[in-house]
Amino acid sequence: MAVFQDKKMNKEIFSLALPAIFEMLLHTLVWTFDTGMVGRLTPEAISSVTLGAQIMFTVSNILGALGVGTTAMVSRNIGAMNSERAENIAVQALSLGIIISLVVGSIGIILSDNIFHGLVDDPKVMKLGTEYLRIVFIGAFFLIPTMIGNSILRGAGNTYVPMISAGMANIFNIVGDYVLIFGKFGFPRMETKGAAIATAFGQIVGAIITFYYLFKTNNYIRVKVKGLFKFNREILNSLVNLSFPAILEVFMNEGSRLVSSFWIAQLGTLSYASNSITVAAESISFMPGYGFAIAATTLVGQNLGSKDVEKAEKSVNASIYYAILLMGIVGILFFAIPYPIMRLFSSDKETVFLASKCLRIGAFEQIPTAIGMTLSGALKGAGDTKGPFRISLVTNFLVRLPLIFLIVFVFKLPIIYIWVATNIQYLVEATLMTIKYKKGAWKNILID
Repeated sequence: MAVFQDKKMNKEIFSLALPAIFEMLLHTLVWTFDTGMVGRLTPEAISSVTLGAQIMFTVSNILGALGVGTTAMVSRNIGAMNSERAENIAVQALSLGIIISLVVGSIGIILSDNIFHGLVDDPKVMKLGTEYLRIVFIGAFFLIPTMIGNSILRGAGNTYVPMISAGMANIFNIVGDYVLIFGKFGFPRMETKGAAIATAFGQIVGAIITFYYLFKTNNYIRVKVKGLFKFNREILNSLVNLSFPAILEVFMNEGSRLVSSFWIAQLGTLSYASNSITVAAESISFMPGYGFAIAATTLVGQNLGSKDVEKAEKSVNASIYYAILLMGIVGILFFAIPYPIMRLFSSDKETVFLASKCLRIGAFEQIPTAIGMTLSGALKGAGDTKGPFRISLVTNFLVRLPLIFLIVFVFKLPIIYIWVATNIQYLVEATLMTIKYKKGAWKNILID
């Protein structure tokens, strides 16, 4: 227990984790406000915005995983007191992110019409969705570089600026939604087009804040504008080799959730609605795990960079302890008062009743999830991105998808068994992450 009495380490962990948790909370809140405001429009408008946002953010999250390798390399060099190389890595990563965003944004704008024609049959949804997607893909020009810029800052030990960036972006998004969707304060009523403009403008605001801090003198890391697009093959190869497994992992996880969602829809409207609002509550519960995973990623990288393996291990142990503590408390609440919690997400009694059953089962996944998320962050911070990818590959394709397929199509069981399946998935994932971490190979990974 001595590790948890280390006040300096605890301060480091919480100074990294808490802003990351609040950042995720801000993203969740803005999604809730967006959904609430768009929900006042027509069914066609709701469908077009929901689908368009899902497409754009899924693509951005997948490609934004380039930030995983960036964080690992920057943190390692910051720990080694090699700030010049850390800044060189940062400028290379940001340059690559800008190029990727230009390509992805341009393709998205050009193919928006084809995307919606391939996914839906309703002509009005096609028209509204195409218009929405074209505008939000303009925001992708800024979103992907911002995600990578925030990864650079996290690697340098700064999670406050990413939180502020997200906060300001979301405030502008929410205000813009209200003003432009409904036509307030003299602005025309734009509905779905207004929602798209607000989203894109919010992303631009977030980018300005992140880039301003990256490019100005600060105590963490500084990116020099003159270094942009002056590529170094060695650094680029390392970035791609570290990040590519993480990109595949996000792609696979997003795909697995999408396929699962399609299958669960076969259980009927009530089951699908109950599952959806339970997932919304579950996503909030993951925030502590995300925050302490960020802390583990940064501290493992920095401590390995300074050749202090013992401190790296202690930082992981402490991060796991606090993640388990907070998510364990959430698990107790999920088990003890699921109905009042689900009432916050829906007013339909049948939906809430069934969702409460699901949430009570979901309570048991909290501690395994805390362990799995934190250890995944620790391994990635050490430069092991292939390990978490392989584990995720196993848990998705050999556990989650086969179990859900059997539940839905073979045994035709109720929705609560889907949550039993996800509990099994997270337990297997936590077990495999622990085995991988305990082997200790991460301690000897070299990162340039």
